Parts: sequence; structure tokens; C-alpha cells
Amino acid sequence: MLITEQLEHTKLSNAEASVAQFILKEKKNLKGLTTRQIASMGYTTPSTLVRLGQRLGYHGWSDFLEDFLDEVDYLERYFQNVDANRPFLPSDDTKTVANKIATLCKESIDDTMEMMDYDAIEQAVDLMEQSKDIYIVALSISLDCCRLFRSEMIRIGKSVVLESNHGEQLNSLLLASPQDCAIVVSYSGSSSRVVQECSALYQRKVPMILITGRGENPINQLSDHVINITTRERLYSKIAGFSSQQSIHLILDILYSCYYARNYDANWKKRIEIAKYGDFSRTATSEIMQED
Repeated sequence: MLITEQLEHTKLSNAEASVAQFILKEKKNLKGLTTRQIASMGYTTPSTLVRLGQRLGYHGWSDFLEDFLDEVDYLERYFQNVDANRPFLPSDDTKTVANKIATLCKESIDDTMEMMDYDAIEQAVDLMEQSKDIYIVALSISLDCCRLFRSEMIRIGKSVVLESNHGEQLNSLLLASPQDCAIVVSYSGSSSRVVQECSALYQRKVPMILITGRGENPINQLSDHVINITTRERLYSKIAGFSSQQSIHLILDILYSCYYARNYDANWKKRIEIAKYGDFSRTATSEIMQED
């Protein structure tokens, strides 16, 4: 959950609630101000500011304010000309709809790349490379994003276990060991089923790579590495998950590509060999598609 959402939904005292409303209104205007200055502007006391930060899980006010301003900056970058939940309107013609979806995809990619933690990617690929098997934890539309990743990994000889039957997913995860790793894909990170499955993996000491939205969620603390996706969509009230799916696809493509690059020549050879057996019946009339 984002900090701005926590401020709106956490049960606060009257004094804390008043401060929450004040900082949600002022946002970037708080940057560079001391605790005393902010307390004076908000007609409150420094101790109330500290208590609010602690209420939201921070040591005090300063570290809370740093993360809050970082989040405000994030939310104000990109997506100023397109709504991730309703990117087009009933009155839009075909060309307008197409261009708005293209803009949304581009902004989702730019947003994802600006948040990219390259150390987390590097360490995630280390886990993938060292693991015997890679297990996938995902639900609903996230599963569709993971199927292509699994297909690409299998084409270079890496075992990826993805159980599309939700009832069987937990059973398959119980076969995982510390010599394996898991990639968990969850936009909210709060689905009860995903939390249950990640808890089982954690208890079995299976290293986890979490691909999820910004903010705190129950799985963050269970995971070894967290990679954030663009976080602009509501859970249900949206036309489709265009933005989050684009972001998830990009991160999975990056993980696959970085893994591939570790043993580039060997993976190139292996993929060509496997493709020849699996795709032997494919032909093309276009010269650019034809194989040498």
C-alpha cells in the first residue's frame, strides 16, 4: 500500500488525522522544511509529527517524510496526459484510442525503467542461475505474463515450474527446496492465496524474487529481492490492466535477457537447436523472416 493510501485509510487520532490531511494537501511544499517549520505550518507539534511517522511503521518523522516526498515525486512523474484506469473515452475515435494506448504503454515502460533497481536485477539473475528449478507464483492475468517467460526459459534449457491450476499451485510449491528459487508476480502483494503460497516458500527457505507494486505489502518482508512495477492502476475499476501488464512483461523480459546474456553463445546454440525441433513446420514468404 502506498504511503498516501496509508494516510487516508489508517486509523489515526484526531491530531494525527489533521496532520495527515495537511501533508496530503501540501506535498512538495514540505520539501526542505524542518520538523518545527512543518509543525508550525500545520498548527501541530513536532511530537505529533513523530507519532504519525511511527504509526505508519517508521522510526520517526524524518525517514517518513523522505519516503513520502519520494512517493509524491514518483506519482507526479508520467501519466499526466493519460489515465491508467480509463485511458480512452466513449467519444474517442479509433485513431485516438490507438494513440492513447500507445502512450500508456510507452509511459508504463518509462516509469518502470526509472524505478529500476539494477542491483536487485543482478542478484535475481544470480538466484535464477544458481537454482535447480524456478517456481512461479502468480494469479489471474499475471499468469498470462509468466507463461511467455516460462516458454522462453525452457527454450534455453532452464526448468521453470508454472502451475496454471490455482488448486495445484500450492501443491507444486511444496516440492520446492532451498536449491530452487521462486519468482512471485503480484500487483498488490496482498492476495490471500499468494500470501499463503509465499509463506509456504519462506518456511521451506526457498529464495524469492518478488515483482510487485510500490509500497508495503505482506510479501515484501518474505522476499529476498523486490522489483517494483509501475503502480498507477486500481485493483478492479479499470478498463484493463494495460499498464501493470506492460510493466510485468518488461521486467520478465529483462530477467530472461540478463540470464541469457550470462552464457550468451551457449544459450544461442541451445535455443536454435530446440527451436529447430519445435518449429520445424514453420515457413515464411517474407524474405526478412526466412532463415539462412
